[in-house]
Amino acid sequence: MVSQRRDSVLPFLRTALGVPFRLQTYRNLLYLALAFPLGLLYFVLLSVGLSLGVGLAITVVGVPLFLAVLALATGLAAVERELTALLLGVDIESDGSPVLGPTDADSTLDSLVERAKRLVTDLGTWKAVVYLGSKLFLGVASFVLIMTLLTTATSMLVVPFVYDQPGVYVGFVTDAPIELHPTLYVAWRQLLVGVDTVVHVGSWQVTTLSQALAVAAVGVGLGVLSLHLLNGLARVSAWYTRYMLGTSTPTPDPH
Repeated sequence: MVSQRRDSVLPFLRTALGVPFRLQTYRNLLYLALAFPLGLLYFVLLSVGLSLGVGLAITVVGVPLFLAVLALATGLAAVERELTALLLGVDIESDGSPVLGPTDADSTLDSLVERAKRLVTDLGTWKAVVYLGSKLFLGVASFVLIMTLLTTATSMLVVPFVYDQPGVYVGFVTDAPIELHPTLYVAWRQLLVGVDTVVHVGSWQVTTLSQALAVAAVGVGLGVLSLHLLNGLARVSAWYTRYMLGTSTPTPDPH
């Protein structure tokens, strides 16, 4: 019984605590870190390009500009598929580009018209536009999580090395003491019995090595939890990319 329990616990511990030692974790982090600048770039290109194309549709340059932005979106979608395969390990098959695909039209003009028609009417074009426009939301979420969780965990890990340095204050300070009023009441017959206490929380500073090591231990736990959360976000992103940009072949989950 003890041996079976140990056999079931050890794989769980390796999965839970081994996340900082897996290369795929840092590939996921790189993918998520790139999501914000890429998402911002995509959003600006699409919002400016499509709005100008629609606004100038009555002029000579409006329609070509609109088509050029759609063609650019399909090209950027191909880049996203390659990036997902390279960093997240998920290969995504495309149905083919509506712009670069072969055509049976005889003349150059008919060829361009046919390609433009396929570009506008192809569902994959508009799925690419929606995906690229929504990439910014993933980027913002990734940026916030990385900057808050991982930065906090890293700061806590270095506390044992800096807590006793001159001019360094590790802890927290409040403008005024915080009062907490935890209460517990239990109804017994016709009486209400309870406990009401007051807890004062003021400033606290790390002054000993044991306190610094305790803070660092909390930082380790926060870091491991943060990496699992970010790996989960990378898996959701891989699924979303596969759904929006094509059909993927079975590959291992990115974690």
